[in-house]
Amino acid sequence: MNSKIRALSIVSVSILVMVRTTSAATFNLAVNLSDSIRPVTRAASGSLYGLTESLPSDYATMVAPLKPFMFTAPALSGSGHQQGVAAAAIPISAKLANTTGSVTIRLADVLPGWPYTWPGFASWKASVTSVINSKIASGRKNYYGYEIWNEGNDTWNSANGDFNTTVWKPTYDLIKSLDPQAKVIGPSYSYYNNTSMKAFLTFARDNKCLPEIICWHQWGAASLSSTIDTYRALEKSLGISPRAISINEYSSKISDPYEGCPGYSVPFIAKFERKGVESACISWWFTGLPGRLGSLLTSSNAKGGAGISTSGTAT
Repeated sequence: MNSKIRALSIVSVSILVMVRTTSAATFNLAVNLSDSIRPVTRAASGSLYGLTESLPSDYATMVAPLKPFMFTAPALSGSGHQQGVAAAAIPISAKLANTTGSVTIRLADVLPGWPYTWPGFASWKASVTSVINSKIASGRKNYYGYEIWNEGNDTWNSANGDFNTTVWKPTYDLIKSLDPQAKVIGPSYSYYNNTSMKAFLTFARDNKCLPEIICWHQWGAASLSSTIDTYRALEKSLGISPRAISINEYSSKISDPYEGCPGYSVPFIAKFERKGVESACISWWFTGLPGRLGSLLTSSNAKGGAGISTSGTAT
């Protein structure tokens, strides 16, 4: 290349850099760090069956630094219960005692099978009463509330009777009679359906058994904001004061190998904050491994597990 061409090339590149620099300078991004949506809540830090009595092996280094808010755990676990691994809510609350975490007691998990095998109300009442008494006897305050049932829209057999009058109302009254300051959580539908929610809330309003915390499971973040808006409008139309919202199981989609990956989780986290969700638990729908903080730890309980299959292979 001769000197004249070289000089022209250098000038051309310089002009191009100047044009690009000048053009880029017209787009300014200002971030006001003194403004915020709400105080830090870490609402999305929870997980479904993410803790067991033995895993993670070191709560002090694997759980406490997350400054978690709420975890969902079975009321009872082991043989004869829906969750076979030792992960019952009351022992878990003891493990969490030196953290910021609280526990949702999932009462339906006292039962065996999936869908749950209903034993009749007398047996159910005895089991629930025992759990409530054990919770009170623990003396700990790090309990989020009692979730009466799980996915009743899918797991309740109508042959056992009307869900609201057979299970919800009598169990609500039992909880309030034994542990009156405790919060009740429900209906914990497997997905949000406005017609079903309206029927439930209408019954609960008319029969004085409204839960303090409304919950459902969320598949994908795309519809979350509009779903919450729909729910809030329903509350208002029924004359019900705003309830706390818990998205007590969330994942990007069914059987998603990327459950827990940052790119999938950020839209959830952002919308939880913007829409005022109080608590949320990442699911374990893909991995199915308890004690793994949902999908956040590897199958061997190491950090950085999101997007890792149950075999430990990156997906």
